[in-house]
Amino acid sequence: GQLAVRYPLEPEQARNISEDLRSLYADDPGRIDLSAVADAVRARTSSGLNGGVRLVRPEAGWDQLVLREPQMKQLKDASRRLFLQSRVLNDWQFLKGRQGARGVRLLFAGPPGTGKTLSAEVLARALDADLLQVDLSRVVSKWIGETEKNLAQVFLTAESARAVLFFDEADALFGKRTEVSDAHDRYANLETAYLLSRLERYDGLAILATNYRQNIDTAFSRRLDFIVEFEEPGCAERERLWQCHLPAQAPLDKDVNVAELASLYPIVGGHIRNAAVAAAYFAAQEDSAIKRRHFVEAIRREYSKAGKAHRE
Repeated sequence: GQLAVRYPLEPEQARNISEDLRSLYADDPGRIDLSAVADAVRARTSSGLNGGVRLVRPEAGWDQLVLREPQMKQLKDASRRLFLQSRVLNDWQFLKGRQGARGVRLLFAGPPGTGKTLSAEVLARALDADLLQVDLSRVVSKWIGETEKNLAQVFLTAESARAVLFFDEADALFGKRTEVSDAHDRYANLETAYLLSRLERYDGLAILATNYRQNIDTAFSRRLDFIVEFEEPGCAERERLWQCHLPAQAPLDKDVNVAELASLYPIVGGHIRNAAVAAAYFAAQEDSAIKRRHFVEAIRREYSKAGKAHRE
């Protein structure tokens, strides 16, 4: 009964997964538990995914997320909402009979590297669910009619796997909401309308990520339960990010001061992570401790990749 509720699979899907489990645990069937079933569902689901769609087993927890308090509160409120549905929707009868009432819809808006993808992973782990990550820039097809079919398959997969849906690069679709000038524009707007309509009917956690809040029109914003604005980190957040990305085992030289790095270099979390790893490789190549100059060189490369001027 618990499995049927958690994984609403078609009979053939359920049969295939049962056969996978019997084969895998033939010597010790007693080891088949909920985690084993989840792994089998993930393996079967992943094998049928199109390009641009990944089923991710989330590993990151709340302690790895460095955000300001208002954004962190919104994320925790969103996760709690799913746990409180039994009381609000069943016992108190709010939204009775409304399709998609059990869905929670979020918009993550902000520059690249500010924690949108990591936040989606943290929410999925908090809910003990997989993360179905959809790169809309790859799912959106140049062939009329294909995008809608691709999106329909994504929602069916998410419902079968009971996954958190994460639509990354949503600007690929919302950026097309322009004035209608030809048949393609009209169809692009239909594709967007399909996604919005399907999101409203999805009974799980769904997240849209955009680099540009202004691409999301106000008509859709009203249908969202949470809009989380991701900002470039301040100095205090940058220091915490450096600390998060430098393991305790990292052999830091005494000339390294993460507070100084945070103060001197206003970069986002994604760049801090990349620079920390690159600095470690520079040091390993020299068979030395990780020195300040290794971090400076790694940060310089991040600035170069981003097309920004670097300060020494």
